[in-house]
Amino acid sequence: MAVAQQPRRTTQRQIGDLLVEQGVITPLQLDEALQRQRLTGDLLGRVLVSMGYCEEQDIIEALGVQAGMERIDISRIKIPENIIRKITPDVAKFYNVIPVREVDGTLIVAMADPLNLQILDDLQQITGQHVRGAVSNAKDVEAAWKANYSFETDSIHEMLEDLKDKVGTAELTMEELGLQEVVSDIDNLVELAQQPEVIKIVNLVFLEAVQKRASDIHFEVYEEEFRIRIRVDGVLHEIVSPPKMLAIALVSRVKIISNMDIGERRLPQDARIELKVGDTVIDVRVATLPTLFGEGVVMRILDRTAVKIDLDKLGFSPDILEKITTVINKPNGIMLVTGPTGSGKTTTLYACLNTLNTEEVKIITTEDPVELQIDRIIQCHVNEEIGLTFARCLRSILRQDPDIVMVGEIRDLETAQIAVEASLTGHLVLSTLHTNSAPETITRLLDMDVEPFLITASLEAVLAQRLVRVLCRHCRVRYQPDEDEMELLGVPRKWREDPNLRMFKAKGCPACDYIGYMGRTGLFEMMMVDETVCEMILDRALSFDLRRYARKHQGMRTLREEGMMKCVQGVTSAEEVIAHTDKYDD
Repeated sequence: MAVAQQPRRTTQRQIGDLLVEQGVITPLQLDEALQRQRLTGDLLGRVLVSMGYCEEQDIIEALGVQAGMERIDISRIKIPENIIRKITPDVAKFYNVIPVREVDGTLIVAMADPLNLQILDDLQQITGQHVRGAVSNAKDVEAAWKANYSFETDSIHEMLEDLKDKVGTAELTMEELGLQEVVSDIDNLVELAQQPEVIKIVNLVFLEAVQKRASDIHFEVYEEEFRIRIRVDGVLHEIVSPPKMLAIALVSRVKIISNMDIGERRLPQDARIELKVGDTVIDVRVATLPTLFGEGVVMRILDRTAVKIDLDKLGFSPDILEKITTVINKPNGIMLVTGPTGSGKTTTLYACLNTLNTEEVKIITTEDPVELQIDRIIQCHVNEEIGLTFARCLRSILRQDPDIVMVGEIRDLETAQIAVEASLTGHLVLSTLHTNSAPETITRLLDMDVEPFLITASLEAVLAQRLVRVLCRHCRVRYQPDEDEMELLGVPRKWREDPNLRMFKAKGCPACDYIGYMGRTGLFEMMMVDETVCEMILDRALSFDLRRYARKHQGMRTLREEGMMKCVQGVTSAEEVIAHTDKYDD
């Protein structure tokens, strides 16, 4: 395997002097930063950024120059078309680079991230020639990409056709590459995964997934076929169905970039990696699974921007938002968020933590796994294989003097009891539980043998939720619902008699990729644990009775009723609400 040509090192100059020379900071600002660095012992670059004298990108560019790379202002040069065509549009977009010239057979590329030498290694595999990096910035690279790549970009389907026509490892055809004798040799697997077209296809899959806001990428191997699907807004869509013999090559490429054991195909493997797709940094959780006909792979794309989500952007009705804000600002107690897997419970908890995350409090979480890393919050990863369960982790967390604790999930009686104990000793506890509705959560806790008096002493509120797709604003169609649809939705009788009542349904247009939906929003039902609910819990009341009381005296709307309101508002469709919520006749 070829090795990327390292940048030529010169006599190393101090980064502070480079920043002054480039006009990023003044000599006086450098002196101030150096004085603070002597006190803190931190890196000079971090000190300069914390003082607001420069941006992180300025430091990255200066470090590239310090490492011996030349600095190129690509906004001032005209790049020959034959040089631009050395790297295809999608590859340039994925790696955030622009080819600028060729010197003695070496291709010079302007890089938005000059410190990432893995990019140079990948580009050498793809182009088949030596590649050397030059320092640029994300803004100039993006502008150059738009200016120079006006011709049609490559597609995954074109890459597959090219790959079919090429000869693979050990001078074998693509059909022969599927044979077990070939892939049993790890060296062959590595060589296969480093084929330029294989790298391009995997990169294009990631690029398309990010562009379409996908949450998951699925590589699925069957007896006669291999398909790649992405999950967008909770629904799977097939993006390509490569020939079955390419499964090993593409899966091996994913395992290489995930630092997995490429030769181990009998046991499941898990990994977590950070990828830079264009100017977007994403965290990817990768899981492989040996199946009857080969290895399947699922890649969960963890969007870092989720930690910046505010409570008022999740789709809460004003009255529910007010109740949540009141509960999470209490000094102690438990708030539970319930719903099935994939209903957005963790996102809601992160939004709550984002609101509570101030200098005055200490927040600790225990999760399985830690999905998003949040600044100034201590996060613990549960590992049941070594005995680090939620209960054991939570017990240790309480000895760390926290103010607020988030428990990823209450799975058993022990965890529930410790969570109750934590709330009774002055901690605010946020957690999740798998139930269908808010009132059913009480029944679930009683079934777990949590004592009723402990529930009433600690539980403040229960929030049940679902996620439904949001109709595309560009193409949604207004229509008059029929009687059966209104009956299913639970539309009130006085509304049904209104001849002007209208709802909306999906159609599809270029803006939403002809799906009809774009994004998701939440449906919520919230039950407060007031004095009457406490008495009902002590009497072990049924969820039916709890629901009836909450609707009549607390103004609680069920998930179906919340969905019905969003249908009338044009946010989502009746089809989505009916598919994701239950109708109660009480």
